[in-house]
Amino acid sequence: MASPWKVVDLIGVTKTFFEKKGIVSSARLDADLLLAKVLGCRRIDLYLRFDQVVAEPQLSEFRALVKERGERRRPVKQILGHCEFMSHDFEVTPDVLIPRPETEMLVEQVLLGLGQGPQTVVDIGTGSGNIAISIALARPDAAVWATEISGPALAVARRNAERHGVAARVTLLHGDLFAPLPGHGLEGQVDCAVSNPPYVAESEMPALMPDVAEHEPRVALVSGEDGLGHTLRILAEAPRYLRAGGLLALETSPFTAERARAAAEANGAYEGVRVVRDLQRIERILTGRKKA
Repeated sequence: MASPWKVVDLIGVTKTFFEKKGIVSSARLDADLLLAKVLGCRRIDLYLRFDQVVAEPQLSEFRALVKERGERRRPVKQILGHCEFMSHDFEVTPDVLIPRPETEMLVEQVLLGLGQGPQTVVDIGTGSGNIAISIALARPDAAVWATEISGPALAVARRNAERHGVAARVTLLHGDLFAPLPGHGLEGQVDCAVSNPPYVAESEMPALMPDVAEHEPRVALVSGEDGLGHTLRILAEAPRYLRAGGLLALETSPFTAERARAAAEANGAYEGVRVVRDLQRIERILTGRKKA
């Protein structure tokens, strides 16, 4: 890139560059978002500024971001430092899994399954806090507890909770899965336990896009040889905390969803176990309720 460059030219050249690097489906979107970041405007505003000349130092900054995305394959949302989830903006860093659109379906299942009046919800492995905070925002009468094994990820969740004004109702605890919960009076009192646990099998890692495999936290992705390790632990530990009729909702892999469902049924503590498909008809969400 050499000056003078107009906005419209930068977008076109960058889109082509990304496509050559294997970033096809989001090439134009990524180019727009990175340029909007550099120019300090919204993406839609670029269309009103096509003829604007981008001069140094903004051009140099844009070059660096394009290199991060195209050559290092760093996720664009990680470069931007934030991500939209359930119509709310969340900070994201390399310490947390980037919230996915399909996880919004998990939150929707929880909101549909919660009862009336004050509710107690536990989010296991909260990451950026997107699930816990979205539930707290949608249900002002809910007390949400969230656990996270990664200290740096927990710090991101804390900042997001404060940013969205729910820090008083989202209690963040440091530890592995349910390990931080004893001593808080939650045994048999939880209306819903929800989690988007790691569910990628070790054998699947080589097939993941470099955007994911090389830049998102492994601890939030991989769960042993078959991808079921964390799911099975949650299925085993959740009944201690759920009240009778309490909801369990887990995001799953389409490769292991049926095995997860079978494990939930074999556990004996759950009833009404089912797997919900997402908009692409992919098995995505496992739900069940604790037996009375």
